[in-house]
Amino acid sequence: WVQTRGRMRSNKAMIGRNNLRGIVGALKKGEAVWFAPDQDYGPKGSSFAPFFAVENVATTNGTYVLSRLSGAAMLTVTMVRKSDNSGYRLYITPEMEGYPADENQAAAYMNKIIEKEIMRAPEQYLWIHRRFKTRPLGEASLYI
Repeated sequence: WVQTRGRMRSNKAMIGRNNLRGIVGALKKGEAVWFAPDQDYGPKGSSFAPFFAVENVATTNGTYVLSRLSGAAMLTVTMVRKSDNSGYRLYITPEMEGYPADENQAAAYMNKIIEKEIMRAPEQYLWIHRRFKTRPLGEASLYI
């Protein structure tokens, strides 16, 4: 409740991540939608693609699906804390060009973009998130 209330102060609406119809509808109406493709959502709806030095990382196909269903322009928005703690610097990239038509290639493409954005301030990335928890069948966990 507290988290939702806080997020609603700066957002027009919140659409549940499982509400594909609502997200696509908002995109088709020209609304901006924030989506976190750097999270490990589990094996369902994911492809395994390289991410930094890890060869097989579960990467959501959600970005690919939203792109195909909505036809919306895709871009990245990254916030980096200023070193003097006076606020944030906002980076908004131009629309992505040449987004792959294959979901496995799209996953690898997105991971490269995420890597680039992380490298703006790697010390500020949420490394504690278990990004590598879902492994391909038969592969050992990367966590002890």
